[in-house]
Amino acid sequence: MVYNILYIATIVLEFVTVPIFLKYYWPEKCKQSMLFKMISATLFIICGYCALKISNNNTPYATLMMWGFAFGWLGDLLLHWLSDKMAIFVLGVVSFLTGHVFFIVAFQKAIDTTYPGHNTFEWYELLFLALSVAAIVIFALVKKLFKEKAFLTSGLLVYGVVLLAMFAKAARYCIGEWAYGTNDHMVMTFVTVLGGATLFLISDALLGYIIIFKKHNRVLRIINIVTYFAAQILLASSLLIVRSAYPLYN
Repeated sequence: MVYNILYIATIVLEFVTVPIFLKYYWPEKCKQSMLFKMISATLFIICGYCALKISNNNTPYATLMMWGFAFGWLGDLLLHWLSDKMAIFVLGVVSFLTGHVFFIVAFQKAIDTTYPGHNTFEWYELLFLALSVAAIVIFALVKKLFKEKAFLTSGLLVYGVVLLAMFAKAARYCIGEWAYGTNDHMVMTFVTVLGGATLFLISDALLGYIIIFKKHNRVLRIINIVTYFAAQILLASSLLIVRSAYPLYN
């Protein structure tokens, strides 16, 4: 019962702390915005922990996802650090990238153990990644980003590939649940896993746009932050229903 209350409380509190963070975040980051951002980040970790406790989810999926949330927390800290040093920014990006790698492995673990015998990569995953990366590269070439901002563009491209792979794995897991399973929580699986991955993709794509083109726009910032924290809460909530310790389907 305690964990149920805490789980609900973390979600409710996000609706309080994120708006306060956004208020202090504009027009520039400050100590107050740092405080409320990290409170918001801590809440999604607590949310995930409560979710795994409620469902007694001690599977590899839950462990890997919690590591992903931890690296997301660290990335939040580094990217909001009150410093303009490139090294801090790079460490923040690397932290988030590492978090996405943990998410990818978690989704793959769930895929492997819920319907074993399938390929590690399906053709539609590879096609999606190839077309998405090609579109990004073409856009960067047209905008001459590799020439004018080579280091930043190359780094964000690598991050983008990992982000897209995370989304593809989440989508594949959900497609597998729909195609092969009799999951009683099908809707919640799609909402938490695919919904969370989609919002993460939107948030990070928007952040990349803001960084590359230096768009100091409040509306874009709000959308970026709201979709990010919503993504983390949804993915944390997936620990209520997604497991990876035993095969569900033959």
